[in-house]
Amino acid sequence: SDLSVLDQLPSKIEDTRTCLLSDEQVKLYRDAIESRGQELVKALQNLDQPVPYIHIFALLTLLKQICCHPALVTKTPERYQEFECGKWELAKELLRDSLASGQKVVVYSQFLGMLSIFEHHLKSEGVGYTKLTGRTRKRGEAIERFQEDPDCRVFLASLTAGGVGIDLIAASVVMHYDRWWNAAREDQATDRVHRIGQTRGVHVFKLVTEGTLEEKIAAIIAKKRHLMESVVA
Repeated sequence: SDLSVLDQLPSKIEDTRTCLLSDEQVKLYRDAIESRGQELVKALQNLDQPVPYIHIFALLTLLKQICCHPALVTKTPERYQEFECGKWELAKELLRDSLASGQKVVVYSQFLGMLSIFEHHLKSEGVGYTKLTGRTRKRGEAIERFQEDPDCRVFLASLTAGGVGIDLIAASVVMHYDRWWNAAREDQATDRVHRIGQTRGVHVFKLVTEGTLEEKIAAIIAKKRHLMESVVA
């Protein structure tokens, strides 16, 4: 049964780590809300107008990108070192500690630009990695290399391409760099690592920037998860 399968799995620790926006990010965040947010509020107050979902979604995406890294906003991931970013500093620290303790790491982000930033960083540090996105032609080769090659330490994946149907049990650390609205999608992605065949305890890091919409997204995810669990129970 499913329960006996779960009993056989090693432990899983879910660890939400918070960080703060840098001064540079605070300015970008406030500017985005002032320039776009006020118009949206006016549009929402006008009940004769249809709800401007596309514009709302665009603003939410922009705010999430600012939280992730300013280089996503400027679309220059290769120049990531020119910006200060609270979450990136936290991610580098978690990555460094995980690799130093001999563990392999899976990093998820919904932004391809963010995966590019990780790539540039790993190359500069001389850390072996592989990447899986919707653009990856040889999926099997990328997965096999991570699973088999001891020098391939990090697996970078978009949540859409790397969140289902693959086996990444060589890793024992999962980092959700940014949060998806759907708790089940996140759990499915974590389960690429925390599954049958896993021999080590799995540490799952979820990064959240304080005082931003990321906190609200985290609260929505927690609420949805609690609702789901109560329905199942």
